[in-house]
Amino acid sequence: SRAACRTRYGPHMTKSSLGIILSFVLPLLLAAPVLAGFDEGKAAYKAGDYETALPELRAAADGGHARAQYMLGSMYNEGKGVAPDRAVAAEWWQKAAAQDHAQAQFALGVLYSSGKGAAKDNVAAHMWFSLAAEQGKRNAKRLLKVIVTQMTPEQIAEAAQMAEDWRAAN
Repeated sequence: SRAACRTRYGPHMTKSSLGIILSFVLPLLLAAPVLAGFDEGKAAYKAGDYETALPELRAAADGGHARAQYMLGSMYNEGKGVAPDRAVAAEWWQKAAAQDHAQAQFALGVLYSSGKGAAKDNVAAHMWFSLAAEQGKRNAKRLLKVIVTQMTPEQIAEAAQMAEDWRAAN
């Protein structure tokens, strides 16, 4: 009953208001360890302590932290604290890019345009560069201008459609 709720949760607190409060507070409490791990991992990475950075960034990345996913991908791409593995780097960058992380989108554009770590695919590179450029990545805008010189009008149209489809899905 309402009277029982008021007594149990306070004079102005109902079960529904408690639920509303918990819906805002609980995600913050659950995210705190992910954020702490990211901050520790980032600091260790910047200090060149990749052995410490790796587990912290991996935990944050597994928790869905886009910047941690990007950094972990970069560690695999560059072989910092791990054996170089561009395919694993691409997997982490894909996860970050799916959360609109512009630098991860740019990294995927570079990956596909170079053919190092993934099959060379100018259509995919164009799509990723376009998405990163829309977020203000100047290097993506510059490389987009370069890559269109290597593409047919049909490929450019296909890449534009892929970017549009990606935006609609994300």
